[in-house]
Amino acid sequence: SRAAYEGLPSAGPNFVYRLRNWQDGGGRSGLPAVSLHLGDLAARLQICYQLTTSGKFGEAVEKLRQLLLSVPLLVVDSKQEMTEAQQLIDICREYLVGLLMEIARKELPKVVENAKRNAEMAAYFTHCQLQPVHQILTLRTAVNLFFKLKQMKTCASFCKRPKAEIAAQIRKVLAVVDKEPNDTHELEYDEHNPFVICSRKFKPLYRGKPQVKCPFCGASYSPDITGEICDICQVAEIGRDAIGLKISTVQSVR
Repeated sequence: SRAAYEGLPSAGPNFVYRLRNWQDGGGRSGLPAVSLHLGDLAARLQICYQLTTSGKFGEAVEKLRQLLLSVPLLVVDSKQEMTEAQQLIDICREYLVGLLMEIARKELPKVVENAKRNAEMAAYFTHCQLQPVHQILTLRTAVNLFFKLKQMKTCASFCKRPKAEIAAQIRKVLAVVDKEPNDTHELEYDEHNPFVICSRKFKPLYRGKPQVKCPFCGASYSPDITGEICDICQVAEIGRDAIGLKISTVQSVR
């Protein structure tokens, strides 16, 4: 950015470029001023949380992506702030993967053939790292869908995940499904085998299986998607080697 000031009468304005190290910088050693700060992004994240709680997933996705793309514009002065900036990227990624998957799930045609896929995607959503208030919402959805599909064994597992004091309604379902602890369908979901979610196919990538990542946001993908643009941040090339986030005036933590 630049500022203008008046000089001699009838003369045009003079321009100066704002520096963040104006006290000791100048010429080639000057560093441009930044108007974006970590606290500002943290406040914007709270708005994204509110939109998610309200079920406004489309708006939440838009603002989360804007927030994600703002992180590289930061300048931080400590390793702690660098760590917090990286955590902000991770939070945005987890929410974007989960919300985009939930939007896609809700857009599935309401036919019997999609019942299994519908349940699978709801199950995957419960593995996204979300705030507790949002995590319980994903579990409630999964419990309802698996109960309707008569996947009683897996439904019981979902019921046991939250603490009893915050999931009284789910615990009531547990009392029912425990009487018939069997699954009637074979789904592409193994809760006991750690996995990440392919951010395009919305399928599990189990531990030990090949996968590629977005070098910016860290979203995971199947290897056959290498070289395409990331669906989460929409700016980086999947599988590309990169030096990582460089926004710190001190040595990066990465």
